[in-house]
Amino acid sequence: MNPSYFKLVEPYIQRAQETATVDPVVSYFCKYYAARLAITSGNSADGFLSGLLDELEAEKLKIGDHASMVNDAAASAHVLAFALRVFARADTEDREGRAGKGTAKTFIIASQFLQVLASFGDIDPGVAEKIKYAKWRATEILKAAREGRVVSPPKDDGALEWPSPPAPSESVTLPAPS
Repeated sequence: MNPSYFKLVEPYIQRAQETATVDPVVSYFCKYYAARLAITSGNSADGFLSGLLDELEAEKLKIGDHASMVNDAAASAHVLAFALRVFARADTEDREGRAGKGTAKTFIIASQFLQVLASFGDIDPGVAEKIKYAKWRATEILKAAREGRVVSPPKDDGALEWPSPPAPSESVTLPAPS
């Protein structure tokens, strides 16, 4: 697998691995999105893609009749709810003035989960705005850390009003930042 191809799909494979036991449906759609990226990048003859497609088929059978596996609207809503919980965790830390490198990583991870929604069609403009904001805040937080200064929480002027994420059926737990 060439390095540019790996760089393209790696974040989504990592997210799939991290969520495999926490939320197999989200894990499946992260891998599904990685496969779509691989196919559209012109590397469809790659052995990695073939293995990934085999994994997807096995996981789909294992997950079974979950509503999110048979209905795109349910699947999209499921992934969105998960992504919004991750986003809300980072945003809360940031707005409470507790942002650090871990917060930046969580923002990036949230943006990747939100990007997985492209598996279901065009990304909603509100979701696209959240992706852009999460990447921007991660950059700002890391820049402040690199410069040795405390990151300022975003001004809460009401301009950035995010919907509250749905109550989790299970808490979202991601690995500690390295």
